[in-house]
Amino acid sequence: MPKHLFRGWRGSLMLRLFGGTALWIAIALGLTTFALDGLFKDQATRQFEQQLQSYLYQIVASLELDGQGNPTIRAAGSDPRFSRPESGLYWQINDTRGVTLLKSRSLWDTKLDIANDSFKNGEIHFHPAIGPAAQRLLVAEQNLTLPDASNKQLRVIVGSETKELSRAIQTWQQSLALFVGILFVSLVGAAAAQVGFGLQPLRQLQKSVKRLRESPGARITGTYPTELKPLIEDFNAVIDANGKIIERARNQAGDLAHSIKTPISVMSNALHTEKTRSGHDAALVASLEEQLQQLQQQVQWRLKRARIAANAGVPHSRTLVKVTLEQLARVMQKVHAEKSIQVTVGSIAEELYFAGEEQDLQEIVGNLLDNAFKWAVRCVVVQATQSNGRLRIVVEDDGPGSESLTDSTHPPSRGQRADETVPGSGLGLSIVRDLVTLYDGTLSFEVNVPNGLRVVSILPGGLMSSPS
Repeated sequence: MPKHLFRGWRGSLMLRLFGGTALWIAIALGLTTFALDGLFKDQATRQFEQQLQSYLYQIVASLELDGQGNPTIRAAGSDPRFSRPESGLYWQINDTRGVTLLKSRSLWDTKLDIANDSFKNGEIHFHPAIGPAAQRLLVAEQNLTLPDASNKQLRVIVGSETKELSRAIQTWQQSLALFVGILFVSLVGAAAAQVGFGLQPLRQLQKSVKRLRESPGARITGTYPTELKPLIEDFNAVIDANGKIIERARNQAGDLAHSIKTPISVMSNALHTEKTRSGHDAALVASLEEQLQQLQQQVQWRLKRARIAANAGVPHSRTLVKVTLEQLARVMQKVHAEKSIQVTVGSIAEELYFAGEEQDLQEIVGNLLDNAFKWAVRCVVVQATQSNGRLRIVVEDDGPGSESLTDSTHPPSRGQRADETVPGSGLGLSIVRDLVTLYDGTLSFEVNVPNGLRVVSILPGGLMSSPS
């Protein structure tokens, strides 16, 4: 068996069940066909022999002796074929030396060439022979002793062509093969339907698991066979355990944020006090303020990254894309109101969703929009579609593009700005890159012609399937 077929056999439960059932059906029908064919052959041959035996008894009953003691036949059998040359039905009487004494008219100027083998008197012996015109015959012969003083022994022979017997067997075999073929197709079809019906709960379970991606906090519910209940209970237990892990991670992140908030506030107040004091070192204070601001951003991002990593094991969150993108577009237009940038949100399907939390989608698209607004001259375009079963979000601007993006698949490194003349810490696109990576997505940058930048992010999500 080829390796790919063997792997397919082992990898498919339906194929294993259906293939095994079909194999056993084929074996059972094959054995049944063999047995029925043998039984029919035996029965047909037995009936053929009984007919020959009946003809033999007719010839023996018609056997008489004339005045010289020679055997004669009073009536040459009831079947008219005994009188028609080469009809396929013959009789012949030999003496103990094999010399033909009498024969039927159907033999005409030929005779049956029968071996002069020995067997008991009264016993009927059946064997094949060759008749006139090379006909295949089945011969019945019997030795008998004449009931007179001479005790003369004769051998009575009756032979019949087996063509009709062979034709009957062949017709039976053809009918049997047709019937068995139809029965095999019917049974295999029934087996396929049975396997499909038996595996229906697995398909239902697959749909339930798929709906987990679209229903936050959902569990697998419904009526399932007893054999699947332990699996479903364990799966629900894993979902519950992951939910507890996420909750614990969020609580820890909140505690950490609260514990760091106070030291940062103290340092901010100290810097503010230092700034109001005469004779302070302005350069040092500015440097500390910048570093403190970056520290706050880094802490917030690290906490957010920890939360996302905790959520990575539970893929059933769902966020509607259209509402989120429209809200972000309005917010960014207000934030960058001084630039009078026109933002356009493309036609987005209502059922298009992101398989993750809303704040993560806001972080990704918000940073991309913020970057686009910083570079844009007149307009920014954002659109979202389903592509190959995933969510595709495109953010475009009409700015000069970015000469620093020499590799179209990677944004600037963490802390590195695409252009140092543009304000910012350089963390925005790096945060987007990390978020997209955590969601097993891709991020690509394309410089538009003649100008502008197109950022394409591929994320888990798509069009929501209707409940079944």
